[in-house]
Amino acid sequence: MKLGIIGLPASGKSTVFRALTGSTHLGDRRAHDTSVGVVRVEDPRLDFLGDHHKPKKVTPVHVQYSDIAGITGEGKPGHSIGDKVLALIRPLDALVHCVRFFDSARAGTAEPLKDLRSAEEEMVLSDLATVEKRLERVERDFRKGKKELAEEMGLLKEAKSLLDEGKPLRYLPVVTESEKLRGFAFLSAKPELVLVNAGEMKRPQEIQQTAEQIRSELSGQPRIAVDWLYADTEAEIARLSPEEAREFLEELSLEEGAKERIIRTSLQLLSLIVFFTVSEPEVRAWALEKGKTALKAAGTVHTDMERGFIRAEVVAFDDFRQAGSMPAAHKAGKVRLEGRDYVVRDGDIIYFRFNV
Repeated sequence: MKLGIIGLPASGKSTVFRALTGSTHLGDRRAHDTSVGVVRVEDPRLDFLGDHHKPKKVTPVHVQYSDIAGITGEGKPGHSIGDKVLALIRPLDALVHCVRFFDSARAGTAEPLKDLRSAEEEMVLSDLATVEKRLERVERDFRKGKKELAEEMGLLKEAKSLLDEGKPLRYLPVVTESEKLRGFAFLSAKPELVLVNAGEMKRPQEIQQTAEQIRSELSGQPRIAVDWLYADTEAEIARLSPEEAREFLEELSLEEGAKERIIRTSLQLLSLIVFFTVSEPEVRAWALEKGKTALKAAGTVHTDMERGFIRAEVVAFDDFRQAGSMPAAHKAGKVRLEGRDYVVRDGDIIYFRFNV
């Protein structure tokens, strides 16, 4: 799961990046002046399976965060955000939009709704510039006889009509997910988690009120979520050992850090579930889009499994834990043989049978 952290200057974007990666990140590098951190998704079910099977390796789902600069809030008609920024955003699964909710000597009093609107408008205008540029070329080539461009031209006109109204392209997934337009990396088409970055002086009631105002502002938009955090505090927590972090959270009367909650929110935003594969060398968790079949799950593990799929041996995690072992789960009738069209459920443990 690849997430890009965006936001206006002085929104605390880099602090949010440290809070979400921190001392528990598995990797941190610089690429094109962009910080990249990889974080493991904690899952007690995976821990249980690892303890039970004692494999050589236990592999969780990972989240890759990128701290991406380039949004200024100063969008102008005809202006597209730079190609370097678009190249960084293109492979991302979703955007984490950091919105400032703390007063700053540099940036002044917090105006979260104004900042949200400015950044969203800039992304819409950037997409509009991209669409207009491409549409102009397609229409010219179509007039020259390239009739095969008719479908793309129609899609671009639909996209332009929506963007002209100031609305994001995520309202038109049928258009933006078309093979004809998928490669354009439209900013306003990406699923988006709006993350309120609150100052430590802001009370939870104030933060929730602001979050609700943002939800109301974005009401009706598909693939949008809203969450919040105290980034400065969470960045400090992320530097602590697990034991120290737990003590810190207890002092703050918090059950968990924002990092874990935001990962769950991101999984829900992207409609992702987790299934498991178990073998002697490796117990592994895999993310899969909700509603996908056993055949697609097999392809997530390895293309050979999808190509030579025969059937899937499936047991729900809770049934496996209750039975205590695979033979016991078989004896209890909890293990099922499923075909290629079986819709995978969250927590399924799957043994794929295939032949290539």
